[in-house]
Amino acid sequence: MAENIPLQTKEERKEIFTILSEISSVTNELAEKSRPMFDGVRFLSDSELSRRLSVSKSTLANYRLKGLFGYYSLEGKILYAEHEIDTYFRQNYHPPYK
Repeated sequence: MAENIPLQTKEERKEIFTILSEISSVTNELAEKSRPMFDGVRFLSDSELSRRLSVSKSTLANYRLKGLFGYYSLEGKILYAEHEIDTYFRQNYHPPYK
């Protein structure tokens, strides 16, 4: 009554583990890129926004002092609502001159 079940070859097992490894690296990359939402709003930290805009954190502090865009301060942690940053850039877009 024992059925003759074919075993996987070494190459097949290696391929399965390669696929699992690729899946793991993709999920880790997605986890790093995704931003948690709070009430449907995504937030960027001071470090994330400075990297995204290629400016220093002190430049962001100057932007805050000038009131260019809003921010949240939670016990020393600065957060920016992503949609507010996007809105600011859309409002201040100047098309190229022709």
